[in-house]
Amino acid sequence: MFNKKMARRTRWQPSFSAVALLPLALAAGALVLCFLFKGREVRSGAYLVNDSPYYASAAVSLWVDGDLDLTNQLLGGLVVHQKQVALGRNGQWFPKHPILLSVLSVPFYALFGIPGFLLFNALVMLSLVMVLWLLCRRHVSPGVAMASVLLVLTGTFLRDYFYEYSPDLLSTLLVLAGLLSIFSRRPLLGGVLMGLATLAKVTNLFVAALVLLFLLFRPPRKDALTAGVGVLPGIVVWALLNLALFGSPTTTGYDRTLILQEGVVTTISHKGFFDVPVWVGARDQLLDPRMGLLTTCPVLFLALPGLVGYLRKARWEGFLLLGLSEFLFLFFSTYRWWAASRFGNRFLMVPVCLSAIPISFTLEIAWRAFEARRHAAALSGTPEKS
Repeated sequence: MFNKKMARRTRWQPSFSAVALLPLALAAGALVLCFLFKGREVRSGAYLVNDSPYYASAAVSLWVDGDLDLTNQLLGGLVVHQKQVALGRNGQWFPKHPILLSVLSVPFYALFGIPGFLLFNALVMLSLVMVLWLLCRRHVSPGVAMASVLLVLTGTFLRDYFYEYSPDLLSTLLVLAGLLSIFSRRPLLGGVLMGLATLAKVTNLFVAALVLLFLLFRPPRKDALTAGVGVLPGIVVWALLNLALFGSPTTTGYDRTLILQEGVVTTISHKGFFDVPVWVGARDQLLDPRMGLLTTCPVLFLALPGLVGYLRKARWEGFLLLGLSEFLFLFFSTYRWWAASRFGNRFLMVPVCLSAIPISFTLEIAWRAFEARRHAAALSGTPEKS
């Protein structure tokens, strides 16, 4: 028993050995947040664009009406709101999108009104900073971990999602928190977080399945079963919500999206939108001048040299990171509306955030080389060249 406790403590040791610096990482994220908020409107809801108003409307409906029927929240009828609401089992206008973001935001709206949605988004972003720092800290020094996180926050499209009300941030936070727990040998907690992630984004069902598959290749293999038990409650809640709202445990709002077709009200399913040839979508997701990864996330190049060191030190983790990233990239390469984002490709937020880990390896290598050079200069008695 003593050895098991010691082993468990050791497994967590890399993440929390410098926990005193965690507030500093959060403070750095808060400073970035304040800088990006400077001069921007926070009371008018100007940040509620694209899909965001519909998540906010669901939260308002829950607080004001105690239900998810958006009929009286959305003025203008389907002429204005088609493609953004779904047909309920009894004719209601239910949210097309997952409702976890809306549910969690209700207290913030109740306390602060419209600015509460931006405050909730900011707290999610700061929590993401914390989780990213802990993921990197498991392998590199605290300062390098912080530098890597700040690079990813400022050198990718993530910086633009500070001033947002983003379901993708919440989804990414839950997925990465689940991965942190699984990497740290907490499969039950990791599974629970992955299950919650399915309530934030339906495609996280595939992410959870892929993680469970990878766990079969890491001893002890019983971790896969433990994580699966953790995932199960989230999936059960997801199925029950679908049944209550849309009449089937496997039918989501994306399967009953309302549109006007030549003046006639009908429904469509988003499953039919995964029809782009994968090589076309892959090219565009990389090279598109407005939304492509090479345009919006140039710091990703720093991940390439560090990936070698990551695979050497933590092979299973590294291959899981690669597997998840490649799956999401190829999966959304087939999606017709992959570029339907306000800023960069939000569907690839998880891979972009995970790049912080190999980037931290690259920075650690560079820092050690610098230190070695400075030490050699000090021993030789010659001044270091600038």
